[in-house]
Amino acid sequence: AALIGCAKDKNTDQSISTNYKFEITDSIRVNHLEELTLIDMEDGMFLAKEEGNSSYLIFDKSGTITSPIELKTDGPNAINMVYSGGFFDGKITIMDLHRGLIQFSNEGEIIKNIPIPEDYLYMHPYNRPAFKLGNKLAYYRPERDLKDWEDQEKFYRKYYNEPLLEVFDPITKEVALKMEIPETSIYKDGNFHFLYHPKIIKKGKLWYLFLMAEMKFYVYVEQDEELIFKESVSLNVKDQIPFPQTNLQNTQELFSKLEMVVPSMIEQLYVIEDKIILIYKKGAGENIVKNYDRENQAEWMDFLGSLPIYAAVFDSDYKLLQDDIELPSGTISTPIVNKEGQIFVQKNQRLLGEEDWNTYYLLKLNDGNKTN
Repeated sequence: AALIGCAKDKNTDQSISTNYKFEITDSIRVNHLEELTLIDMEDGMFLAKEEGNSSYLIFDKSGTITSPIELKTDGPNAINMVYSGGFFDGKITIMDLHRGLIQFSNEGEIIKNIPIPEDYLYMHPYNRPAFKLGNKLAYYRPERDLKDWEDQEKFYRKYYNEPLLEVFDPITKEVALKMEIPETSIYKDGNFHFLYHPKIIKKGKLWYLFLMAEMKFYVYVEQDEELIFKESVSLNVKDQIPFPQTNLQNTQELFSKLEMVVPSMIEQLYVIEDKIILIYKKGAGENIVKNYDRENQAEWMDFLGSLPIYAAVFDSDYKLLQDDIELPSGTISTPIVNKEGQIFVQKNQRLLGEEDWNTYYLLKLNDGNKTN
């Protein structure tokens, strides 16, 4: 692949000796009529949720549903709004709109509630409810001060300069902000790029971060309950459609620009043994997008689903080994990778035909040059 980038960029010296491909090694069929979104896996148990807010279920490696969980939406234990769900400390955990972190048994009964300091608001859902940072709890920083919301320029100037995690000490109940966004980030350039939509993947003492409007990821090292920025790694693939931007005085203009294109975006980051795998879409430019009607939801969803999904593989020094490795068409990426290094993708029923079950394929990355 042709690579554009400055000489100091990590990935200009791409090795051409690799010939990676994804092969489907297995599949899991879950007999559940509604479409599921796979959100987490721990010890061979998978957590998925239905569209909407309140139905979760756990299934095992054979696809057998072991726990259907219906969160209560009224009464004293009502869940208001789930901003993120996943396993935390081995328990199904959500970040709720008002009550902080709530942990459930596999039967869906509340077993623990960890309130976080009052009056917080989340702008959108997140990929994890919480992380451990030493003896403390880390979770995505909520907004606690919306007094400048009417003045978008002022609001975003502050928003772009705050760290991404709030860290809560369960003993003293104090909070601190951690994980500064590096100065190399596009979000630091003084323009408007909308929200971060951050995704953080923690693997041992290494924390990986990527943000919505840029094709790069950041590496942090955990040391004594601090997160030290270590590396910024860009993905310069050909034909990608950059996320539009405007200046902070005309934030509305960004949304009209976003109607003309589908920007490139990183969807997942996996750590597999000594490699990092990014899953991304290159997006679609104006000349393609104008042929589809956004107002016609079915047509638009079919179009988005048909955009190819690619992978890029980096070694443990974050050097690019290969990019633009296509995933099987008609699949949807998920955040799940298992201990065998297989990544999970979901069969897209919109494109491949409706079925009364959900199908997940397990993909293994193979180097075509090496004979197994």
